[in-house]
Amino acid sequence: MKVMKWVTVFSGLLMSAVASAQVSNFSFQDIYGKQHQFSEYKGKWVIVNYWSPQCGPCLSEIPALKQVAAQYRNNVVVLGMDAGETPNAELRRFIRQKGINYTVVPTQDSTMFALGLIYGVPTTYIVSPQGQVIDTHMGAVTVDQLKGYFNRGASMLSDKDTQKPCTGNLC
Repeated sequence: MKVMKWVTVFSGLLMSAVASAQVSNFSFQDIYGKQHQFSEYKGKWVIVNYWSPQCGPCLSEIPALKQVAAQYRNNVVVLGMDAGETPNAELRRFIRQKGINYTVVPTQDSTMFALGLIYGVPTTYIVSPQGQVIDTHMGAVTVDQLKGYFNRGASMLSDKDTQKPCTGNLC
């Protein structure tokens, strides 16, 4: 029991150390072969969700990710990073079946640890429009939690770090 307590404390410290870290640019290819650079998303909130189609909690959060991707498409980018090494054909079928409306990225070396260590799925990184990881969430996320990250993240960023004011119903 003491070991689990220390693991929990240590994990919390690691996660808090990730908060406010600047994301280094990295390249990746989406499920359809299109090349992306993480720097393309500067100026928008980015939700980087590590998941697997074989993970129950991952499946339960898909509707929330779809809703945020649709509702805030001008201000938020959702990236679904497969962490289960799922074959591309299976991923494409899954995307069609679930009606996923955000970018899905198959497992690749450039993405697996681009934002930090992943201790399990689902793990979601919230990246500010300025390119800083403002928080990490382990477990399934909800729409309200994601909106809360946007609001809290906007207030966490100091005036000197904010290049433009946060507007709209995200902050």
